[in-house]
Amino acid sequence: MISKLKYEHLLLLIAVLFALFFSYTIQLNVKFSTTGDDSSYLYSAKLLYSEFKVDNTRPLLISAIHGLPYLFDASDKTVINWGFFLNFSCWFFTDLLLFRMLTFRLGRKKAFYLAMLFLFFVGNLAINYNFLSESIYIFMIVLSVYFIHKYYQTKTHYYITIAISILLLNALIKPVSIGLALIFIAFFIFKLKKIVFNRYAILLLISCFLIVMQMFSVKKNYGDFTISYIGSITYYNYLGAKSDCYKKGIEYVPGDNERTKQFTGLSSHEMKEKARQDFVDQLNNNTLNLGKAYLFCLYKNSSKGSYIVSECKNNDQTPYFDFFYFVFKAIAKLQNILFTIGSILVSFYLLLNFKKTEKIYLLISLSILYLFFISGISSFQCDRFHLAFFPLTLLLFEKCLYSYFQKRPN
Repeated sequence: MISKLKYEHLLLLIAVLFALFFSYTIQLNVKFSTTGDDSSYLYSAKLLYSEFKVDNTRPLLISAIHGLPYLFDASDKTVINWGFFLNFSCWFFTDLLLFRMLTFRLGRKKAFYLAMLFLFFVGNLAINYNFLSESIYIFMIVLSVYFIHKYYQTKTHYYITIAISILLLNALIKPVSIGLALIFIAFFIFKLKKIVFNRYAILLLISCFLIVMQMFSVKKNYGDFTISYIGSITYYNYLGAKSDCYKKGIEYVPGDNERTKQFTGLSSHEMKEKARQDFVDQLNNNTLNLGKAYLFCLYKNSSKGSYIVSECKNNDQTPYFDFFYFVFKAIAKLQNILFTIGSILVSFYLLLNFKKTEKIYLLISLSILYLFFISGISSFQCDRFHLAFFPLTLLLFEKCLYSYFQKRPN
């Protein structure tokens, strides 16, 4: 009877048990932070459903998804709980998508063991306990790769159409996804006619329409035809600020400097313009320090663990807390370091050997490198920015392991 148990059910059981064990041992409960990004996501959802306006930093789709219970006159607490439910659901369904893709070459048993590893990525699990968009964003990325995988299995072009549509919609969850959509479009540029002219092209139209609607709304309410101001704000307060501190020879403390205090008092339009001018000025007149600051940001994001785990406290005074706190904190840090280094090395290796590499892995490699290098716009985020490409890393590792065992003599 046990042999007939579906691996999907086993993955769900393991996911639930490990999440409960993880939460219990380090006293990590779902938490809404009033000082972090959580409050900005809740505010954007309330703004959309109460005033029918888009926020200047959190785009339309994530606001609509998070705030869905407001349609039924739900309280803020219900909306927050709904957000946590979405987080854990997307986390698990991301793993199911990985399992489905891995099954194609490894078979269900081997795919199960490899997919199970994702459930033990401490950072990816820990991020679910905060009211954020990462888990939804990561699920959308993996879902788009899943449809590309379906395309290479079937050679049916509408799967590419669906994948690109998902990434365009994902830009309304996190604007950084627009870069991934452009990478996918460029990768399949010679198939553009077949991608655009098929029965699923309506999805592309809907995705593009929503993006344009978002941009028009931002233009009307804040002054600029853009998806979000988050990129300008992030650059100015992190990469730009660190570079400026190098130039002035002063200590960089995120959010605690005169530069940032003056910036926060500006309108959204003024912020965007000031950030643009600052970037142009530093690129021309502070190039070396800007480069140093960028490398600093990449290093900081690649060398730290989960800030969510680090913030756990032994409020219940349990005797085992210190042990598990140390273990999970260390695992999160090691996973970030090893998976980041491994991702970058394998991605470059596959791209350099592009003639021998299956095209889907070239696309995955480009996606990983994009997500890694774009993360240099910010710092002190611990593993938060790198969590997005960890599931894709498993697919690359599967490729390398499969190739290795195929070459081994019997």
